[in-house]
Amino acid sequence: MTPEQLLTKAKSQLTMKHPYFGMLASRLKHESRPELSGYASNGVRFLFNPEFLGRRSVDEVMFILTNSVMHHVLSHQQRRLGRKGSLWQLATDYAINNLLHKNGLPIPQGANFNEEFEGMYAEEIYDALKDAFYGGVDDAFDEEENVPPRPGMPGEGDGGSDDEKAFSNVGAVEEELDAQTESEWQYAASVAQEVAQRKSAMPSGMERLGKRVKAADVDWRFELYNAVNRHMRNNYAFMPPNKKHIWRGIALPSLASDTLSLCVAVDTSGSIDEALLGAFMEEFKSIMTNFPSIRIELIIADAKVHAHYTFQGGEKLDFPLKGGGGTDYRPVFDYIEAELPMTTMLLYFTDGDGWFPRVPPPYEVLWALSRPAKVPFGRGLVIFAQ
Repeated sequence: MTPEQLLTKAKSQLTMKHPYFGMLASRLKHESRPELSGYASNGVRFLFNPEFLGRRSVDEVMFILTNSVMHHVLSHQQRRLGRKGSLWQLATDYAINNLLHKNGLPIPQGANFNEEFEGMYAEEIYDALKDAFYGGVDDAFDEEENVPPRPGMPGEGDGGSDDEKAFSNVGAVEEELDAQTESEWQYAASVAQEVAQRKSAMPSGMERLGKRVKAADVDWRFELYNAVNRHMRNNYAFMPPNKKHIWRGIALPSLASDTLSLCVAVDTSGSIDEALLGAFMEEFKSIMTNFPSIRIELIIADAKVHAHYTFQGGEKLDFPLKGGGGTDYRPVFDYIEAELPMTTMLLYFTDGDGWFPRVPPPYEVLWALSRPAKVPFGRGLVIFAQ
């Protein structure tokens, strides 16, 4: 069987066994690239070394194709932001391969797979790997440095033979899709979703992509990652320029996280008990942990603004939580307009019971609600059920 015939058969079996994955894999055109050690995907073509592919089984090719397309569907390269490339690629592989394993696709020996990362997003896995390899220090390794062997990661060996290591897929996905290709993948994913739903074959673990979520079903951290990542990607600056293209004599814009002004407001009114307030603060700590490069403006308020703090990265949280009165959201919006006019997104932790401004602000608002409540503008997400 030629590599081309093997690819055709693998796509056919994927479409029958896993319609969602199969439809997406079928979008990629084949192109032989003998200079590659294994395979790669640029979002339009699946590039492969014919000798490498000729040694693969149908199950292995099904895995390779699905792994490749899911990187594009989940926008993993676009979500990289300022993270180190090779370590980020490894983290995204772990996230995808746990999803594929959960849905019954055999994981080849040597692929990046660890059950301890099940249910974790790539951003969370990246931080875990950074802690394991570099003690959590982001600048402890160079951007172009290859990720070292995976010592000390539970449930893993040394990666196997050179042939098996090709399954790791590190470096096998293009840096970023262009805007049109990214949009095409998102459209293709929505079509594949509809087909899979009609066949009751939507992949397990992808409920957030497979149905219209109700407020109480929202995966809070995924929604937050999407919102913050989207704003970061929309904030470009030429200073400093993108270092990856300097050698070519070209100054391209780089993502500047300091141009994203994220404001977080915490409701300390009397209707928020100590347990709920503590939960709000734990979520705030999680935001700081997962987005260490973002400066966050924290506002403490009930019917008035009691305090304003600025945090970034892993700074220690040590401040009083004043409040206990009624709930009026208008002072927070007034304060932002007067003191933080560059705000691009507001995340408001509250129970949704208070006075709202009549006019929506010019920035995005996410209401992190402790219970179902109607909000007059912005997006309400129930993150705790009372």
